[in-house]
Amino acid sequence: MYERLTEKLSKPSAIRWFPGHGAEESWIAEAEEELGFKLPPSYRWWLARYGGGSLGDGQILTLVAPEDREYTDWDLLYIHRLNLAEEWWVSRFPHRMDLFVPDSDELYYFDTSSPDEQGEFPVMRYDLMNDLIEEYAVTFAGFLEQLIDERK
Repeated sequence: MYERLTEKLSKPSAIRWFPGHGAEESWIAEAEEELGFKLPPSYRWWLARYGGGSLGDGQILTLVAPEDREYTDWDLLYIHRLNLAEEWWVSRFPHRMDLFVPDSDELYYFDTSSPDEQGEFPVMRYDLMNDLIEEYAVTFAGFLEQLIDERK
């Protein structure tokens, strides 16, 4: 199912990932329990197989061991908890779960309000300079492929 993406990740690309650092199934299950929904299948695949990755000046959020979560600013749950602690943020972005926040004028997030029939969430691009939000990819796998293609 993810052959094309696996092939792209096997070649030198803008995304650096670290073999052997995949998230354990128990970490994924714990995250889903806290979030109250299943993570998208392509993101679960990425977490289990690759764990996380870096791209230029940012980290694609991952899940780390629960005992390290509060000290790791690239953990999906840690960042989500910080966001939920801000009342203004929750009222403005009730269905946003950040995914990739490079040190630039944009960020990428899952829109958890509209999963497709496979349980995939669209990945949205938020242009912070112009306060514009657009769909970037229909799946997490599509998000990775597009990032690789754009930043060769």
